[in-house]
Amino acid sequence: MRLPASVLALAFLATSLPSAADLDLSRLAAMRQAEPSIAEDLAKAERGDAKAQFRLGTRYDLGKGTKRDPAAAVRWYRKAAEQGMVDAEVNLGVMYSEGNGVAKNEAEAVRLFKLAAEAGSFRGQYSLALMYYYGNGVARDFKKELELYRQAARAGNGKAMNNIGIMYGLGEGTTQSDVEAYAWFTVGAEHGDDNAPKNRDLTAAELTPDQLAKARARADALRTLLSN
Repeated sequence: MRLPASVLALAFLATSLPSAADLDLSRLAAMRQAEPSIAEDLAKAERGDAKAQFRLGTRYDLGKGTKRDPAAAVRWYRKAAEQGMVDAEVNLGVMYSEGNGVAKNEAEAVRLFKLAAEAGSFRGQYSLALMYYYGNGVARDFKKELELYRQAARAGNGKAMNNIGIMYGLGEGTTQSDVEAYAWFTVGAEHGDDNAPKNRDLTAAELTPDQLAKARARADALRTLLSN
């Protein structure tokens, strides 16, 4: 039994390319602590401090305490990325994927997302998965997409969990299974994805009582797996 059209419509809301509307994922601001002034960050950044370079990138990218300047954001993200800062690699990749402050270059975005993904960044893994989904800068590959979502899910990313559920519902990159889809939507909802609760409930309406029991048991197993 395939997912109803209403679920599939919701699915694509959850798989849009990281953008300004999804800042928590696509551009990590890392502004959890009291920040130095822009002047202090600039002095540190010019001395090669990667964290200060990254903070300057986010300031110019998001307009935090200064006027937005995408080109300046790209410049500082690049400097931090060249020192191996994975969040800067992801943010710079997003800038390339959008053509924001720099000429659009999806192949370069893929390269940067791969660097971050290989370093264990769930943001890099998730972003690279989306590039494989859309075939942007890389050949479309659902199996690679799914594996990257699994990596991001193991790091606790609810959006990746929701998208795994979508792939099971569609049978993309894996055998189609509404039971498995329900289980992934369930854990995605528990990890904060906005679309997962609706997807879970719509899927549940299509399951038999026996299938629903199996799906709930599978969700329990996933909770254990993801907590280890």
